Amino acid sequence: MVYNSPVLFDKSETIVEKFTVRWDRRKLLIISAEPKEADIIEQFINDINGLKEYEHIEMKDELQLKNISEVLDRQKMGTQLYISAKWDDAVTIFMAAIEAGFSEDEIQTLISGEKRRFVYCIKCYHLQEVEADETDTICYHCQISLEIGPFFSRERKGYIGYPYNPAFVTST
Repeated sequence: MVYNSPVLFDKSETIVEKFTVRWDRRKLLIISAEPKEADIIEQFINDINGLKEYEHIEMKDELQLKNISEVLDRQKMGTQLYISAKWDDAVTIFMAAIEAGFSEDEIQTLISGEKRRFVYCIKCYHLQEVEADETDTICYHCQISLEIGPFFSRERKGYIGYPYNPAFVTST
């Protein structure tokens, strides 16, 4: 069996609407890269303050985001990670956490703003971004019509796009 590392995608199980305390975890690590969510983070910290060991890191600039691997590498086993960020920053932090040994079960992600969705063309092997509610699209690379399947490929980091001929599609 082949192991595929976890990937953050628009319907990932790690994405939550609100952080929840994991009482079975030894320590909580909160990484926030989005100032707009500061009140949500502050409320969460107030809920756990004195009850759990925690560390809160605010990512204020690009340099801190690049050095996040060092912070994640020094965490003890059993640490629960909470990420609050815009999509691109969240993906960066998420991937660094996976490299540091965190599992999906140990991560909760709160996305500020829009999530991003990608489709992988199985004809020309290119990945492209699409709107969240699209069910079909045109591949930007090979210009073929693609039906966006329900399955997300962790290896290809996108939903599978199946080629089809729109001329043969009948409306009901």
